[in-house]
Amino acid sequence: MEATTAHVTSLKLRCPSCGFELGNMPGLPTVPVACGQCGFSIAGRSDYWDACTDKSYPRDFAKQWLLWEAGKLGDPTLVYGHDPEHYFREFLTHTSLRPEQLASMKILEAGFGHGRLLQQIQKWSPSAYGIDLSKPLPSAHLRPGSAIFGNLLSIPFMPGQFDLVVCRGVVHHTPDPEASFGCVAEQVAIDGRLYFAGCYEPGKGMLFLRKFLPRSWNYPEPVLLALATLFSGVRALLEAARTQKFTLSALKRFYAHYKLDVFDVMAPRWSGTLSEDTVVPWFSSRGFEVCKVGHGSYVGVRKDSPRVLELELASRSGFRK
Repeated sequence: MEATTAHVTSLKLRCPSCGFELGNMPGLPTVPVACGQCGFSIAGRSDYWDACTDKSYPRDFAKQWLLWEAGKLGDPTLVYGHDPEHYFREFLTHTSLRPEQLASMKILEAGFGHGRLLQQIQKWSPSAYGIDLSKPLPSAHLRPGSAIFGNLLSIPFMPGQFDLVVCRGVVHHTPDPEASFGCVAEQVAIDGRLYFAGCYEPGKGMLFLRKFLPRSWNYPEPVLLALATLFSGVRALLEAARTQKFTLSALKRFYAHYKLDVFDVMAPRWSGTLSEDTVVPWFSSRGFEVCKVGHGSYVGVRKDSPRVLELELASRSGFRK
């Protein structure tokens, strides 16, 4: 089933600079949406919206997707060694949703990155949008006008409109992960879901590289690529030995997984890892019933609008640029 291009329902925009309500979101980014209060303009580009208020914000985490699309981090048809449908199936399993249910849902992916999950969701949902602090990759083929170039600390949507918000592997790259989580959580409607996944937990995966190679995000790109090639080659051979799979296709998948994984661990700045003891209170304090559904993956259903969330919104009084 392919989703139609019609919008299920309108979404109300707000200015990412001052928070002033801007009315309904246009269908396509053909004309800018200007704020009558502060003068900031959400610019319409050829296929996405430019709502970025701070072009100087560091984008260490985004360079990997340009390198991956160029084929420098393994097979660009695979994401961490998997086909795009793998992550869509995982998403459906974790959220307990069927593809047919997505058709009537308003969906936001905060930090869509390579865009492959959002691409799969858009096959079913005509009201699936994404925001990321890098421009959408051409290879993602996202629906025109559905991608927003902007910061999740200043999401240009009025709060509480989305039936489902997806945020995978994002907030630990921000200076204040809890504040970032709050900005994402406020987008969820009452009885809506927040799928918060891709969180690195302490002591897991390739995280030892962060200690073995201190401040690795400052290394020159050629050095990072060389280290990723070296470590991923060794790790792929070890995985082949463990699984007794020495075919060329298996080795290519192992290599594609670990090269992207190693680069992803070394290249971006991180604020730290997120344990269950940290994440669950974030959900609970914002009126969510939450369940851990996998390694570093959680699903919360928003049941009310607690006073703490109201105070948080009031204290921000707009957005961080």
